[in-house]
Amino acid sequence: MREQRIQDVEAEQDRRVLTSPGFSFSAAGHLFPYHLGAAQLLIEKGHIKETTPLAGSSSGAIVSVAIASGVSMEEALMATKVLADDCRRRGTAFWLGAILCDVLAKFLPEDAHTRCNGRVRIAVTEILPKPSGLLVDQFDSKEDLINAVLASSFIPGYMAPQLATLFRDRLCIDGALTMFMPPTSAAQTVRVCAFSATQLRLQGIGISPDCNPENRGNFKEVFNWAVQPAEDDILDRLFKLGYLDAAVWAEENPVAEVVEEEKKMLGNLHPVVSCPTEGQDQSSSL
Repeated sequence: MREQRIQDVEAEQDRRVLTSPGFSFSAAGHLFPYHLGAAQLLIEKGHIKETTPLAGSSSGAIVSVAIASGVSMEEALMATKVLADDCRRRGTAFWLGAILCDVLAKFLPEDAHTRCNGRVRIAVTEILPKPSGLLVDQFDSKEDLINAVLASSFIPGYMAPQLATLFRDRLCIDGALTMFMPPTSAAQTVRVCAFSATQLRLQGIGISPDCNPENRGNFKEVFNWAVQPAEDDILDRLFKLGYLDAAVWAEENPVAEVVEEEKKMLGNLHPVVSCPTEGQDQSSSL
C-alpha cells in the first residue's frame, strides 16, 4: 500500500518503462461523460492501451479507474445515467457520496484494484496539519479503491453532511483542491480538461473544449451541468463533444509521433503534450 506526496513523484522517474504518454483527467463534477467520450476516442486511436498510465482528481479519478478496470466507455456512460437519474430523483446534497459508492460497487469488476495498482494515480487532499496533495496508486481491495475515489471526490456538505471524509486514518477532501489534473507516472502527461482551458486561464492542456469550440454551452450553463446532473440527452452530447475534442488532438498528435517524442523526453520532468491554446498556469484559481 503506497501513497506519494506530489513532491516525491519525481523519484520514480528513472524506473519508468512506458509505451505511450499518460493521460490525466481533470475534476469535472457531473461533466465526466465528456471525459468518457475523450477516452473512447483515445482508446480507438491507440493512444490509451493496457499499459498507459492514468491519473485523475474527483470525477477524473472515476474515469481513470473505469478505463483501467477494463469497463467500456459506453457501459460507463450508462452507469453515469443511472447515477444522474438517482441524483435527479433524490437530490445531490448530502446524498451524492452514498449514491456514487453504490454505483461504483455494482459497476466495477471485483479485481478493479489489481488492474489499477501502479497504473492509476488518484489525487486526494489531506487537510491536516495543512492542506496537501496526496497521490494514491496502490490499493488493497476493491473497497479500498472505491474509498480512494470517494475521498478524491469529497466536496464538504455535497458528498455527505460532514466537513471531511476519513481515508486511511487521514481526514481528506476533494483532490482538485491541490491537484486539479495530477501528473501520471509517464515521462509525458497529456491533460484532459472538461472545462474551457482559456476560460479557466489554464495552460498545458492537451484536450479541452478549446480544441473544437463550436456549438458549446456558455460557461454558466456548463457550470450548472457540472454541479447538477443534466438530462440524458445532455450527457450524450457531452460524451460526443469529448470524443470530437479528443479527435482534434489525436489528429495533431499521431500515435507514432507521440511515442517517438516520449522517447526523446524521457528524463525530463513531466512535460505535457498540448493543443495550441493560450492561458496561464494549471494551478490558477477556478
